[in-house]
Amino acid sequence: MESDSNYGGSSSSRIQNLVEDLGDESFETRNEALMTLKAMLPHSEVSISNNLVEIIAEHGDNEAGSSTSFINKGAIELFQSMSELGLEPLVNDLLRNGDEYARRVATDALGRTGRMAVLPYLMECMNDDDMYVRWQAAKGLGRFAGSSDARDALVNSMDDSKPYVRKRVARSLEVFGGAGPVDEKVKGPMEKDGKGDIDGDGIPDSKDEKPRKAKKKKGKSKEDDLARIADKKESIDFKTLGTASEDDKDDLKNIKGIGPFLEQKLNALGIYTYKQISNMTPELEDQVNEAIEFFPGRIKRDNWVKQAKDLK
Repeated sequence: MESDSNYGGSSSSRIQNLVEDLGDESFETRNEALMTLKAMLPHSEVSISNNLVEIIAEHGDNEAGSSTSFINKGAIELFQSMSELGLEPLVNDLLRNGDEYARRVATDALGRTGRMAVLPYLMECMNDDDMYVRWQAAKGLGRFAGSSDARDALVNSMDDSKPYVRKRVARSLEVFGGAGPVDEKVKGPMEKDGKGDIDGDGIPDSKDEKPRKAKKKKGKSKEDDLARIADKKESIDFKTLGTASEDDKDDLKNIKGIGPFLEQKLNALGIYTYKQISNMTPELEDQVNEAIEFFPGRIKRDNWVKQAKDLK
């Protein structure tokens, strides 16, 4: 599934830009990014997964309508289309090392897949300190009506200290009605006899100090991307744009369409201020667009020049 055979610097930058665009306030931008990432999944699944995990781990609470909530929503939809290899960063990074907000997203995403391979992790999440993680785990376990393990995990949580969780547990148990679930164990790449053994060493991942990390081909680092972009300064008409330095730096992230990594790329190119961006001509927009390896016409479409003039 994951080949990343063409996973070079420009592809890396493109994926990072697309992931950031999942949090854009414009529905059209978010939807375009989501559709593009879905189309890239067959060849860049692990790369997309790792970028999603990284941005989720960096964000905190996700108030409705916020950039974080948009990113989380898009990420959860993408994770549902991934193979078990693409889901591994959710287990290895977000569940094991993430804060409560990251663990909530990871648990929600795993639960929505409905795959037997994730069942051990949902069961483990029923013991999480955060009640919202437990709620998401209980919701996810409701998708495993054919598993006695899922049923037992829910039954054992009927006395959860939080009424909010107990109600979700009771609701999920409703799908186990009738004659009751069958006793079923399914082996898969992420588990061994239902014990959640990613690396197949016989140690359940909940007790394994070194679970397998998803393998990926070594690609260009962020530093390589920025160095490559810095080499393109000569292609920019700075006589018209104007020059600036780190000391003059404005917060370019205040411009819609510019995220943290894109700001770093602009800085690497020598663009630090609203004034410089406000000086862009249509020709300069194309020059900068190409230099930072952004989508063709995107600077013009997001109207950076007008926004920069308003912010000066």
